[in-house]
Amino acid sequence: MPLYEYTCQKCAHTFEALVSSRVAVAVTCPKCASSDLDQLIGLPAPGRVTEGSSATNCRGDGPPCGASWCGRKGP
Repeated sequence: MPLYEYTCQKCAHTFEALVSSRVAVAVTCPKCASSDLDQLIGLPAPGRVTEGSSATNCRGDGPPCGASWCGRKGP
C-alpha cells in the first residue's frame, strides 16, 4: 500500500495515510475528520550507495542535483 501525505484545508494539519488501491476508502483528517484534503507530492526514496560505488545525482549520472535535501556536494 502506498503512503501518501495530506494537508487538511480546514485545520491545516499535515499527516500521512496508507491508501489501498483495492478498497475505496475515503481519507479523512485524523484531527478534525474533514475530507477536504490536499494530497502532497512526495519524493521517491533515494537509491542506495553500496561500498565501492559512488553516489551520483538523482538520475544516476552527472554532478549532484543541488536539491536542498540531497547530501551530495559538488566539486
